[in-house]
Amino acid sequence: MGLTYKDDEDLHFLQHCSEEQLKVIAALLTQDDKGKQRLASELLKHDAFKALENHPEQHRRNWQLIAGELQHFGGDSIANKVRGHGLLYRAILLDVCKRLKLKAEKEMSTLEIEQSLLEHFLRNSWQKMDEAHKAEFLAAVDAKVTELEALLPQLMQDKKLAAGVSYLLSGQLSKILLTHAAISVVGHGLLRGAGLGGPFGAALNGVKAVSGSAYRVTIPAVLQIACLRRILSDQAA
Repeated sequence: MGLTYKDDEDLHFLQHCSEEQLKVIAALLTQDDKGKQRLASELLKHDAFKALENHPEQHRRNWQLIAGELQHFGGDSIANKVRGHGLLYRAILLDVCKRLKLKAEKEMSTLEIEQSLLEHFLRNSWQKMDEAHKAEFLAAVDAKVTELEALLPQLMQDKKLAAGVSYLLSGQLSKILLTHAAISVVGHGLLRGAGLGGPFGAALNGVKAVSGSAYRVTIPAVLQIACLRRILSDQAA
């Protein structure tokens, strides 16, 4: 089936992202860790996207297609064909929480779930770091304190959150993502992109797909989107 986007309130904010921010998301969805096109990706084949190649706002004008690509990665390919579209972002978010062993109440707002996920990810990552990696992480976010619990409230309200999360997704600390018995994540080849407070997110390899979901894509994509939503919310405040 062709790439389709199901109107998704939780992804509307992507239309306000910068070209560079959307370019990072698109690259994550369409490229593997070696920079080769993902076989399951449809964005780069879409006529509307190809028609704006080299245009300064190629990604901004196609934000719905980028969102649709994420929805398709979040859903089982057979179920996508039956529905005519992929999963809504909230369902993907809840699935990622489950895979990373975070209990998220369905009554919580999407923003609240994302906040819990980011805090959970940061705390679990910190616990798995040795002292050298902790020092590198603190330097990456330009921290003035050396304990995560003191840093976390500041980090969650700061653009450096994206830099910190992206650092943790780097291959240097890939072992921290061994958080689920069915999933072995190895992240490397970070994409460089402006507007995220530093490099962010990248292709994750070696993830066992469960029920057709490509967790090597959806896990870092959800973490990235959670950071982006906070960045744009802070800018609007």
